[in-house]
Amino acid sequence: MHSTARSVPKSAEEDPLSSTSLSVPPPSYKQAQDRILTMPQSSTTQRTTWTFRYGCVAVTATVVVAIAICIACIADSYHKINEGFVGIYFRHGALRDKVSNPGVHFMMPFVDDYEEVQIRPETHTMDPVLSITKDGIENKFREINVITTVRKDKLTFMAKKFGMDFKKALVFDRIKEDLRIFCANHTIDEVYNTMFLAIVAHVRENVEKSISRLGEDGIEILNLVIPKPEIPLDIAHNYKQVKVQWTEQLVATQQQKTERIKKETELIKAVADAERQKAVLEITIQERIIEKEGAKNVSLINNEIKKAAENNEADIAKYKLEKEAEANNALYTDKYIKLNLAKSLSNNTKFYFSGQQSELGSLFNKILGN
Repeated sequence: MHSTARSVPKSAEEDPLSSTSLSVPPPSYKQAQDRILTMPQSSTTQRTTWTFRYGCVAVTATVVVAIAICIACIADSYHKINEGFVGIYFRHGALRDKVSNPGVHFMMPFVDDYEEVQIRPETHTMDPVLSITKDGIENKFREINVITTVRKDKLTFMAKKFGMDFKKALVFDRIKEDLRIFCANHTIDEVYNTMFLAIVAHVRENVEKSISRLGEDGIEILNLVIPKPEIPLDIAHNYKQVKVQWTEQLVATQQQKTERIKKETELIKAVADAERQKAVLEITIQERIIEKEGAKNVSLINNEIKKAAENNEADIAKYKLEKEAEANNALYTDKYIKLNLAKSLSNNTKFYFSGQQSELGSLFNKILGN
């Protein structure tokens, strides 16, 4: 043992841990203890120094390992939930009821796992859906778009019951199923043409009922778009021809409507012109009637005026005659007549009488008396 100690160089005895004094790797902790035990009893100081140094190394290693473990625990437990998402947690593979909001969170390291679940509205384009109609025609729906949102309070329930891909079970598969059922109950003409607009409402209503029944209304369908299906080329060509004929019919119908509108416009115009002429004629006739009535009224007034004037003249003449008659009655008395007769007779030199029986004699006899 002493010979072994003397074979060690002096520089190595002074610093056996120095990496520059030995070309061999540093001894292990057990080897260092063996060397300390094999030292001579006179090297107590060196043994104490070596013990202190190796104790420091052991403590340092323990602290480093502890710090490394702490860092690893922090790194494993630290996680961040992004906005629009929530976090759900698994402990030993079992889903917990805990749901975390967006932000920084910590969990039990090396035991818990977490998953981010989007709760903001999400748009999903489904894979093509193949279906067969009631009359045996195969069609394919492509680019079916659905916008959904998840209720936070029902998230853990749906994840436990249907797994993390719960939307597939509750929404996408149900859309496929209801779309195929609808096609199976209707003909190709109904699916592609007459009832196409009713497909979305029918499928959405049934899917929402399924979500309410299976998922307790945990998912809300905000929008559903189902494009027209792809149908066989020959049927599509026939539909194209039908649409061409339908377009021609629309053009012809529109032309008929245009011609009808033109005729109606001409008729309305003619009726309006006739009514206008009638109104003008009625106004003219009314003016003539009014004119004639005015002339008649003028004539009546003139007649009344003339009649009144003639009556007035007649009354004047009558009054004159009456006054003259009254004057004559008062003037021509018997004596006045006899006097005037006598005067008249006195102007004549000759009178021929044929006796009292003659006409003149009879007149004189009546006037003059016996």
